[in-house]
Amino acid sequence: MRVADNDVRRRDSDETTTRLLDAAAEVFVEHGYDKAVIADIARRAGVTTGAVFGRWANKSELMAAAVDHIFDQILPDQRIKQLGIDDVPVTDIFSAWAANILSGDETQDVMVQVFASARNNDAVRQRLQWFLDEQAQQIAHLIDRGRIEVDFDPGYSTAAVALLIQAVGVGIHLLLSAGRDEQHIPSAQEWETLIRGLFHSLTTPPPQ
Repeated sequence: MRVADNDVRRRDSDETTTRLLDAAAEVFVEHGYDKAVIADIARRAGVTTGAVFGRWANKSELMAAAVDHIFDQILPDQRIKQLGIDDVPVTDIFSAWAANILSGDETQDVMVQVFASARNNDAVRQRLQWFLDEQAQQIAHLIDRGRIEVDFDPGYSTAAVALLIQAVGVGIHLLLSAGRDEQHIPSAQEWETLIRGLFHSLTTPPPQ
């Protein structure tokens, strides 16, 4: 009976931690690091501030954990699982990525806040660096998988292609967050056609 009670307490504790991280992530996205308030986060999670300080020593630790929590959900591998496209050809994966990134989602606001907060916060900057490295690594794995599936020209390095994809992703998030006139935003079909054309070009020899 005591073991069962311990399991219940552990499960409740894990659920509370998740609620707090979700709430902290929401506050971070809405207000940024500097304007985040512990009491607001606790209130959103439906707990007292004591539940926060029982897990993290201060706001810095909580917000760092919240950023990690966000990044865990938006890394390429996780997004691919969420979309249920693990087993489709890599070209189709990147087409789905293209359509998703142009439509805009919570990732857009996350990246804007993270880049803004990273300028003055070492903890956020370190986590951003980790995320960008991990994101690049996961993109590189997809590209290497694509080399097996299609006649991918060896003249284009994995690092170069991964950097291009990563730069397009981050750049679009930042551009859309600033607001763009609709006339400067292509349709989903136009955008997907461009991305597919880009990957098709990687199967031909690079220019000399």
